[in-house]
Amino acid sequence: MSEKTVTVKVLRFDPAKDKEPYYQSYRVPFTGGMSAMTALDYIYQNLDGSLSYYDHAACSLGICARCTGKINGKPGLFCQTPLDGDVTLEPPGKSKVLKDLVFTR
Repeated sequence: MSEKTVTVKVLRFDPAKDKEPYYQSYRVPFTGGMSAMTALDYIYQNLDGSLSYYDHAACSLGICARCTGKINGKPGLFCQTPLDGDVTLEPPGKSKVLKDLVFTR
C-alpha cells in the first residue's frame, strides 16, 4: 500500500538572487491532523534546507502570529491550519519579503 502524500506549493523568493517570485512544489507524506507548519518542517528537514519560514519552539499555540501567511489564498496561521489535501503557501499580501515566507510588516 502506498503512503498518502499531499503537494505543498510554496511561493519562493530570495531578493538577493531571484528577479521574480516563483512557486516550487514538494510532495509531503500526509498524516491526519497535520498543519501547514508540519508540512513546512518536513520540507525543510527532509527535502530542501534552503526554505525560509518562521518556526520556533512555541509554535502550534497560535499566540505570536509570526507564521501568518496565505493558505490557499486565505490569511491564516501556518501552525494552526490543518491540511486536508494539496495546499499553496504564500507570505501575507502587502509585506516586504525577506526570503520565501519570511517577511517584515
